[in-house]
Amino acid sequence: MTDTQQPPPVDLSWKAMTIQWGTRAPVRKGAGLTLGAINVGAYAEVPDYWQDRTRSPRGAYNPTGAAAASIGGYYLRHKSDLWADNAAELYEEAISRRWSSADSIPWDTCRGLAEDVEVAVCQVSTELSQQASIEAEVISGWQQQMSYGFHEVKVFLATETFDAARHFEVFRKRALLNGGGLGLESPGEVNRWLLESRGGWTETVALLYLLRGLFTRTIYRYLAAYAPSPVEMLIGRRAAQDKTRHLAYALHHLRYAANHVQGMGDHLNAGLAQAELVSARDEKDPVLWESLACFFGGGVRHMDSGMTIVRSMRRRYVQDYLQHLGWIGIQHQRMLAPNFKAVLED
Repeated sequence: MTDTQQPPPVDLSWKAMTIQWGTRAPVRKGAGLTLGAINVGAYAEVPDYWQDRTRSPRGAYNPTGAAAASIGGYYLRHKSDLWADNAAELYEEAISRRWSSADSIPWDTCRGLAEDVEVAVCQVSTELSQQASIEAEVISGWQQQMSYGFHEVKVFLATETFDAARHFEVFRKRALLNGGGLGLESPGEVNRWLLESRGGWTETVALLYLLRGLFTRTIYRYLAAYAPSPVEMLIGRRAAQDKTRHLAYALHHLRYAANHVQGMGDHLNAGLAQAELVSARDEKDPVLWESLACFFGGGVRHMDSGMTIVRSMRRRYVQDYLQHLGWIGIQHQRMLAPNFKAVLED
């Protein structure tokens, strides 16, 4: 360019390309700038249907005024497909309560357990590690189908995937801590249903969180209550805290879906009854129940008292299961499968 030539004019028209300039998010003392706090003005509008099938974040300006070119995927585009009003708050809780299996557990306080108790702990840890692995795989498989218009749910589920990975890790570590090693794999009927669930995310949520997740949390709580050492007690407490957060998302999503999708409540009611029958095949395998009885009773010699606790645990699970479904708005008592009814009558 010569001295007489002028540089081309700078086009700064992009500076005006925003849906709402001047938006300010409140920063709360003690909480900082949270995910929910930035939902202000036009950016707080969560549509019932997200038309855009790109990775454009919600609230970005579209200069063409038309739908951006689709890049494929993102099939969950209706708010009722995945939404929960508490997702943003659960995300904040998840990142503030994160813990590490490496240094948050007092591993050196778990030595010298009786051999039969150690074997039982290893078997229970094996099955819980497997359940966590399945959970991470199921969530990550669905997450890529969720539209970016509902980012609160996507980022919360990302924390849950990490939680599941941590649970997989911590129970695997417990099994290998004292030389016992990993035990037997579960029959896996419910695992297979979860991995192969394609009806929709809402249907998967009912299976993953209520049928399986609530059962897993119940085990976590009983592990903490009857722990033979501080290690099992703290693992159970921390894992149960994580699982309660996961259930909170599920309950709010299922309630939202049941209230906004015609017939969804009846659909879930019938689907869960069928899934309960599938779980009966897993329940016939005695390995988990016997290892839990040995764990709770403090050894093989006290398995009878331990099995009484196991029956109490199973009954508590079914009671919580029905109570949670009632909160969603689904009256499931009459639809309950025979194997679940038998647990209540035991």
